[in-house]
Amino acid sequence: MIALISDSHVPNRSPGIPEQFKGLVEKADLTVHCGDFETKQVYERLDNKSGNLVAVKGNCDRFELPNSETFEENGLSFGVYHGTGISPRGDHDTLVKIAEEDLDVDVLLNGHTHQQEAVEKDGKILLNPGSCTGVGGGSSTRKSPRMMLLKFDNGFKVELLKLVDKEIVVEKQKNFDIKGLTN
Repeated sequence: MIALISDSHVPNRSPGIPEQFKGLVEKADLTVHCGDFETKQVYERLDNKSGNLVAVKGNCDRFELPNSETFEENGLSFGVYHGTGISPRGDHDTLVKIAEEDLDVDVLLNGHTHQQEAVEKDGKILLNPGSCTGVGGGSSTRKSPRMMLLKFDNGFKVELLKLVDKEIVVEKQKNFDIKGLTN
């Protein structure tokens, strides 16, 4: 299981990542953060909780992180990119181009918009977990904290999670056919 989070913006916009989400991070085999921690201390605390963290630099991060990362899991190639500089924010055509030409991956994990999204476009899967603290920014307003879980059980399943009254709710579940994606 992969825990996917982004846009925490701690401490400037939020006091911290919700404990309920930290619990899922601790249970995950891998945690991916798509940028905008804000401070190195927040990154280090998440790294200590997860045990296995892949993270990229967001436009609000003032410490060293890579701009993009790639990894493989269950026969799929994944790319991680915050989304800085894409106009309009979260533009699918641009994200597909990054997945194809820049990172050469099947699945692109991104943030920046603070909007949760799981779509397939032009043979690529685009996943944005939204803001794990629910903060607004750019073109988004404050919402409930959100994240995603990626599971590999008879295919590739994505759970879009939302925190409501301190309870984790599966807002939507999406299964992707990965047969045509993998080489």
